[in-house]
Amino acid sequence: MATRPKAQTNRFPVPGRPECPALPRSRASQSGFALVAVIWTLGLITLLGMAVIVGARYRTKTSSNYASVAAAEMAAESAVNLAIAAALAATPEQATNFPLRCRLPGGERATITVEEETGKVDLNTASPAALTRFFTALTGDQSKGTRIAAQIVEFRNPKAQATPAIKPAEAPFMTVMQLDQIDGISPRLFRTALRHVTVRSGRPEPDMNAASPATLRLLNVQPKPAAARRGLPAGGTITIRADISASDGTRFIREALVSLEGANGRPFVIREWRRGDIDPSSAQQERAQGAARACLRVRDAAAS
Repeated sequence: MATRPKAQTNRFPVPGRPECPALPRSRASQSGFALVAVIWTLGLITLLGMAVIVGARYRTKTSSNYASVAAAEMAAESAVNLAIAAALAATPEQATNFPLRCRLPGGERATITVEEETGKVDLNTASPAALTRFFTALTGDQSKGTRIAAQIVEFRNPKAQATPAIKPAEAPFMTVMQLDQIDGISPRLFRTALRHVTVRSGRPEPDMNAASPATLRLLNVQPKPAAARRGLPAGGTITIRADISASDGTRFIREALVSLEGANGRPFVIREWRRGDIDPSSAQQERAQGAARACLRVRDAAAS
């Protein structure tokens, strides 16, 4: 008896379409995993490339900012030296009036002011009443101002030392930067008071005729019209403040404490360099007046 062949179901090829052999399940899983790995690798490479680009731009911008600040700092020191030269070469007929607003050779706008130390509150010699009035005006609190004034008096008048041979210092405040050692002086109060205090006037009360407009406003004193613009004093100690604004918006303020009567035959001595804070009122005044005049005028030797 002949055997019948088995029937084949779903095995008929479609005319015109090549028959694709079925892939094993393990090979299909490997192909899918490889595709996901490739996608993740491409995404990671893209992220790394973006991070490199952003980092390079940040480093370029930071380097540019550093260069702009360094250039503004050099311009501020040049402006301070310009004010010192004007003080040394000044004559009663040709005195330089301050504040001086002008333009430096590099295009920076400069506002140069001179503050006489006799117009400030001396931390070593000011009376307790003057200290109390000053710090009350700064803090707006009578009790806090009195407490800070008492702390300053105690600091500058130390108790007798244990060893009789050691005498207390006659001027404990060697610099105004020591004001931050006083209890109750916050960092903000310290920066605000810094422009109005000194250790070199030797006066119990500040000279209101030599005080800066900012100090006069703080002490609620109306400035005299004649004292609005003052030339450099013939001697003594002054603070020269150079406020520099570059064309790219960079701003830098440098202050120098200068004694115009130097020791050992020197015409002047720079006793201290400081970095100043921005005064909003001075910035508004400079924007209103501008700074078109050149700070330095080169005279033609042939014409002279």
